Amino acid sequence: MRPVPVGESADLDVVVTPEMTVRFDELGPVHPVYATYSMAKHFEEAGRKLLLRYLEPGEAGIGRSVSVEHLAPAWVGDGIRVTARCAEMGGNRLACECAAVDAEGRVLGRGTTVQVVMSEEALQARLDEQTQNRQRTGSGHVLPDAC
Repeated sequence: MRPVPVGESADLDVVVTPEMTVRFDELGPVHPVYATYSMAKHFEEAGRKLLLRYLEPGEAGIGRSVSVEHLAPAWVGDGIRVTARCAEMGGNRLACECAAVDAEGRVLGRGTTVQVVMSEEALQARLDEQTQNRQRTGSGHVLPDAC
């Protein structure tokens, strides 16, 4: 991966859709506003847009962490600009500070993402290994008794 300059950024423009509102699998619709988990997804996507500009051929990025502080609501139809800005680059990790801002300039949320870069082959080998472990042990089919 080529070095990502601190302060370099990428934007993602979204319009809130009904699918981006708060709906839980068991509980159904909860609030008709932009969901925190949708914001987290958009933070990751904006960070990935930044990362893709610096990957070398044969490299892949994978999400390591995401944090979100959701500060204000947005409704279906509202436009949002999500910005991911390089806060730190160390080794094979890109850390971004993220913000979601509406058309009126209100900060809806802020947070961070970290992505790890490795060779496509190494990533595929790890995924293949985990797939084999799941098939061998049957994990993923039964939930544990305690969290």
